[in-house]
Amino acid sequence: MPTGACPPSESNPGAGGNGTVTVAPITTPFTWQDGRRLWLLDGQPRNWVLAEMVFDPTTCRYVEVRRTTYRWPREAAGALLGRTFASGPGQAENAARGLVEWAVKANAVL
Repeated sequence: MPTGACPPSESNPGAGGNGTVTVAPITTPFTWQDGRRLWLLDGQPRNWVLAEMVFDPTTCRYVEVRRTTYRWPREAAGALLGRTFASGPGQAENAARGLVEWAVKANAVL
């Protein structure tokens, strides 16, 4: 389930050219949960991180199992959405909708 993000700053000029991504000065990472698995997508221009975590009931915490850095937001978003297909088309659609909602709130261009 995605989290909300802070509204964009009035001084934020929006997305730049040449593949530059402008994100509101303070944003909350995109999160999506599928059962015990939790995905986090966070980024700044040319430095996007996708982390996969799994809940460990023994320790009652999430354990990071994978972290990948991407230069472009579309690469990171594509990797996230590609992984959601393993859970079926319905889950992939939910993740895609949540990602779009997050991007709008975060003023991110994917």
